[in-house]
Amino acid sequence: MSSVKRTKCSKGTRKNTKTGICEKHTVKESKRCPRGTRKNKKTGKCDSVLDNTCAICLDRITSSNVKTRCKHNFHKKCLVAWCKSSPECKCPICRGDIKSTCKKIIPFDSSEVFRYIPTYGRMNDVQIEQAEKIMKHKDFDVNVTRTGPDLIIDGITYRGKTVSLLESLVRRNNSSTQLIDYLLKQPGIEVKDELVSELIGSKSYDMLQLFKKNKKIPKHLKNLI
Repeated sequence: MSSVKRTKCSKGTRKNTKTGICEKHTVKESKRCPRGTRKNKKTGKCDSVLDNTCAICLDRITSSNVKTRCKHNFHKKCLVAWCKSSPECKCPICRGDIKSTCKKIIPFDSSEVFRYIPTYGRMNDVQIEQAEKIMKHKDFDVNVTRTGPDLIIDGITYRGKTVSLLESLVRRNNSSTQLIDYLLKQPGIEVKDELVSELIGSKSYDMLQLFKKNKKIPKHLKNLI
């Protein structure tokens, strides 16, 4: 009986079972993804963790995402809240300018105008400019109101009362007359008899002239001026 001599392959080689020849054996190294990235099971590529994670709430992004001009992904609702709370509109990750993105995703809100009407003191030029910018928006509601448990206007507390923008501006002696004049010129503006009566009672003749110029004095109150 003849014995078959088995030859051992040299180090670094392995016998090919089909051909019986010793071939060079290379071990495929499984490359680890760099820090801050994760392997995509579909593509096999290392993708940034931030691409699929909202840096604001730290939850995974599955839908309703927004990509900024600096190529960072966020949940839309998270970025809207961030834009509203950050006047400078800087990216939460790289601090890049994302004003254009914020402008696109923030729904227009007429009540934002009240942010520029201070509780006390005179409105400065910046506040007037910003308020006017909102008021001249095509979707602005000229009869927008605000309600507060303690709404204070020129030292008078209006508890739980709903006050319109026109009332807020008129009842402030230091408000800009150009904003009031603009509101009075709008066809859909609502002027309450109570407001005109207050002006008559307080003898605010300059303001009454503004109302008269824009034909906003009710007929039954004209004789009292």
